Amino acid sequence: MKKYRIFISGVQRELKQERRAIKDFVLNDALLSEYFNVFLFEDAPAKSKSAETFYLGEVKKSDIYIVVLGIKYGSSSKVKMSPTEAEFREAQKSHKTILVYIKGENSSNDKKREVGVQKLIKEIRDSKRGFSYKRFRDTIELTRLVYASLIEFLKEKGIVGRGAFDERIC
Repeated sequence: MKKYRIFISGVQRELKQERRAIKDFVLNDALLSEYFNVFLFEDAPAKSKSAETFYLGEVKKSDIYIVVLGIKYGSSSKVKMSPTEAEFREAQKSHKTILVYIKGENSSNDKKREVGVQKLIKEIRDSKRGFSYKRFRDTIELTRLVYASLIEFLKEKGIVGRGAFDERIC
């Protein structure tokens, strides 16, 4: 049986607890752990290649890209985008399933975010080209939302929720 790969993205320093909570939740859940492997950059061993090459390669190998957005944009120079945005762009380019979670209950908090995050959220919220997203207050709510999204993913793949044997079309 194939295990789907999940890549968890978000500013490491700011969202360490949320990122870890998602990984631990998936790997400790009896159902989800059967179907998913989770990648967190901070758990990877040292590599003889650049960090950017490594994490973008991991996005390409993933099936699902989960991004958690907070207040911080992440490290970037004036020319380059943050690692989180670079990962997001790679997931888009590679046509990955993208699940977006925004920390903070409502959009009035969005003005307090760094400019790069504000731009990403504006793009995500675009009703024509953006993404469906969920907002959360704490890690308990975040893991509940991730669970619902991953169960929906498994349903779409026909893995769970197929109905009783007699109801299935052969």
